[in-house]
Amino acid sequence: MIYPPQSRAEQRELRRKAGFTSRVSIPNENALRVCSIPGCGKPPQARAGRGLSLTHCRLHIQRRNRHGSFWKGTLSAAALKPYRHAAESYLKANLSDFWVSHALLAIQGLLEGAGPVERVVDLKRMKPDRKARAAFARMRRAGVPPLRLLVDHLAITGAVQEDPIRPGGEPGFYLQTQLGKAALRKASGYHSVYGPDSRYDVYPRSAGQFLRIIGRKLDKACEHVAHRHLEAVLALKAKRVRGANNGVI
Repeated sequence: MIYPPQSRAEQRELRRKAGFTSRVSIPNENALRVCSIPGCGKPPQARAGRGLSLTHCRLHIQRRNRHGSFWKGTLSAAALKPYRHAAESYLKANLSDFWVSHALLAIQGLLEGAGPVERVVDLKRMKPDRKARAAFARMRRAGVPPLRLLVDHLAITGAVQEDPIRPGGEPGFYLQTQLGKAALRKASGYHSVYGPDSRYDVYPRSAGQFLRIIGRKLDKACEHVAHRHLEAVLALKAKRVRGANNGVI
């Protein structure tokens, strides 16, 4: 049995959702005929009646939500490895630096102020900001050290800066998404073992606005370290790469 809404706010929300669903399901003839990504050939969301985008198809919109770019994927662990090693070595040698200490305290504040740990199965019903806080709460429960998140921030920022293939789109969009994905992997899901051959694993979907909120919060906490020390980290990384190549030769 379907019960009627109990408040005017619920009625307004239902009308808003119905209007939105109706609007996105009607094909828009003003949209581009094909997706603006070269070689795609699919109709944009609005022309196909499956979304609001006038310029990109559903596939590329989903790719941007998951990776932060219409054409670039997520940075691989192999690509980030030399940046991570250089960032970790540099930060451990400069823990007394004022801006490094400030960033570590800021990250610790994000973890401690995230609130209670939410069940993974409840995340689908949460708004993006609350999802982001829940992710920080899971990191806190898992004991993720702030230094590890700061290392990832410098590594990803350096890798994005040196990548010759630009991600396009809004400034910082790809970087914040990649920062959010890397942080989410530190404590992403719920795991329970019931016996030798019985276990339950569930993971939140690694896509959407909450990833950028996580990345934006981390970027704000670490921005001064990146501004003052990123070039030194990249120089250390380049020096080690040259040394390894000379050793091979």
